This record gives sequence, structure tokens and C-alpha cells, in this order.
Amino acid sequence: MRIPSGCSRLETTTIIDKVKGLIFGAILGDSLGLATEGLSRSEIKTIYGDGPIRFGMDEDGIPFHRDQYRTEFEENDFGDDAEQVLLVMESLLKNGGHFLPKDFASRLYSYGEHGIKNLHKLPTGMNATNEAVLANPTYKTSPQKAAIEVWKTKNNLRGANGALVRAPLLGALKFWDGTTVIENTTECCRVTHPDPRCMISCVIASTLIARLLRGQDLEIEVDHSPTPNINQLHQSPFNYFIDTLPVNQRLQALVRNVVETNKPMLIAPQTDPLFITPETDMNKMQKYYHQLVDYCVPSSLGDLGLDNSADCRDTFKCLSAALYCLTREVPPQFETEYFKKMLMDVVMQGGEADTNATAAGAMLGARFGYSQLPTEWVVGMKRWEWLEDKVDEFCSLLN
Repeated sequence: MRIPSGCSRLETTTIIDKVKGLIFGAILGDSLGLATEGLSRSEIKTIYGDGPIRFGMDEDGIPFHRDQYRTEFEENDFGDDAEQVLLVMESLLKNGGHFLPKDFASRLYSYGEHGIKNLHKLPTGMNATNEAVLANPTYKTSPQKAAIEVWKTKNNLRGANGALVRAPLLGALKFWDGTTVIENTTECCRVTHPDPRCMISCVIASTLIARLLRGQDLEIEVDHSPTPNINQLHQSPFNYFIDTLPVNQRLQALVRNVVETNKPMLIAPQTDPLFITPETDMNKMQKYYHQLVDYCVPSSLGDLGLDNSADCRDTFKCLSAALYCLTREVPPQFETEYFKKMLMDVVMQGGEADTNATAAGAMLGARFGYSQLPTEWVVGMKRWEWLEDKVDEFCSLLN
């Protein structure tokens, strides 16, 4: 899996820094997001005020709120979203950098029973789709068949966000080969989430990571003056720091291009075996495509309604939050500060805060690199030394 020469505009050391940043960014997002998971914005306001929430070795901020659910987690610990990332990483390590769907499916089943090996903790808060698929009697012999059966029988689990957290790391695997990235991503998604919305969300996330690692964002020519956020144009009052930031036109153009390139997954799924899903209603598929286009360019973080209990698990919402973070303009030398502030803003939305922040943290970590992540958060995470060793072992596959 070593990086071929000439496949990226970036130096190998920079690529590895970004991959490591992706993984740690995702885990930080999950760890921080547990503080508000399942809460509404009004509840968060009552508990945490305007924040920030204290995390890691930071001395400032509001202490982690301990209700019945949150007492199940240790201080600065991560949950099931980060553990899904670690499962993908573990599977890739054991298979020499190749993604094997059956191996991952087997590890996911074992994880559901016992947790991750050597962590000595049972899985807590596993997403409902994963739980339902793992409980299906056909899962152990045919996981993708089990996932389709769950999709057909449980409408309330369709289009959920649980697989999206696995996708960014699959964008780092053989990032120089776009077809392989899509193949690995769709195969991984199908293990639990065969819905077309889940599939395209995952492919957009992994493809963006792959193109960032190839340095393709640097090839896009745009007007270098940042585009104001739509909220600034309307002079609306700002509720969140992230909504004051202008749009990075180069990254926004990259997102639009990735969405456009992969739209056949929804509007012409019959054109490629990689795009096949159980959905056969093309009117629904067209509707999903238009929803995707709208979600990929949100006007503000608050407008996404991430705490809306009716659709807070929507994979498009989770993707949208991550893309909104990725496409903000960040001045040089401010990467660490803005990483903290943007991720905190996502967490302060509540709802599926852990999943949303895992996806957003992965995107920001890949954009900025591990070297720009806040040290006080990284070393303040529970098990950070174990994580450091595991991630370095994975990154050695690239070097």
C-alpha cells in the first residue's frame, strides 16, 4: 500500500500527517460529541451556556455533564463512532492494506459482542442500524443480505448516518486510485447501510479525502478573495463562530465537483455495478439527489437543525455538517484554534453530535494535518498513547 511516486502534489510526510490527522480528528470529534449527544440546543444552552465544553487538558470551559447516559463513559473517552473507525483501521492492518468486506463484517460482529480487543470496554451507544443488522440471523454468513433485509423491514432506519464515520479512512486507502476508493467505500457501507443516501454520502466523504491527499484542491483556480458567508450578506446575528467564517471557494468547488461526478449513483444507478442498492423507485432517487445538492451547500450550521429529533440521524445532515466545516476559510497559522472552535460549534448543535463531530473532525483533521491538532485535546484523550501507537502502525503502511 506504499504511496506511488508522482500520485500527489503533496510530499509523503504531508500526506501521512493528514491521514493521521484524519483519524485523530475523527476520534476527537466522537469524544467531544458525547457531551451533547441526544440533547436539544435548548437543553445544551441550559447545561453548557455558550460553552466551550471542557475537554482533554484544557482548564477552561464547562465540565462534562453527567446524566444517566453519559455516566457510562469515562472522562475524555470515545464511543462507538470512533470505534468503527478503529475497526476499519484494524481490518486494513491485518490484511496488508486491503479492504475485505467479510473481514470487516466479522470484526464488527465481534465488536458488537465484546468491544475492541485490548480496550477492555464493551460497546456503548451503538447506532440502531448496526444493532439491527448484527441481530439479523443471516448476518454471520451473509452480512450484506442481512443489511438489505433490515433495510426492507425497518423504514425508520433508512438513510441513517452510522456508516458515514467509516468512509473518510477508506478515502485514505489507495487514495491515488479513485475507482478502488469508491469500491471499498460502497462495499463497507453495504455491510450495514445499503440505502442509496448512505452510499453516496460515504462515497462523497471518501472521495473528498482521496482528492485532498492527491492535492487536487490545489489545482482548482478560483478568485482568491473569500466569498462571504450568506449570513454575512444578510447581516444576521451570529450564534456560532463558524457562521462568521467566509467560504473557501477552492474547497467549495471541490465539493461541488465530487457531488457532480458521483451523482449517477442516484440518478443512473444501473450504469455501474458499484452503484447498485435495494432502492428501485427512481422518483425517490431523483428526490434524494435534489436533497443532496441542497444539503451540500448549507447557508449556516444552525439552519441544518441537527437536533431535530425527527431526522437528526439523516446521513445527508451529517455529511452537510462535515462539508460545512471543511469549506470554511481558515487563515494561515489559525488552524489549531479554528479546529477547536468549529468542532465545538458542531457539538453545541446536539442531536447526533458524536457522529456529526466524528465526520467533521475527520474532514478537518485531513485538511489541517495531525501537526495542527490541539495538543491539549490529543494528549488529554483517554488511551491516547495506545491510539498513537495504533495510528502510527497504520500510517507505516503508507511509508
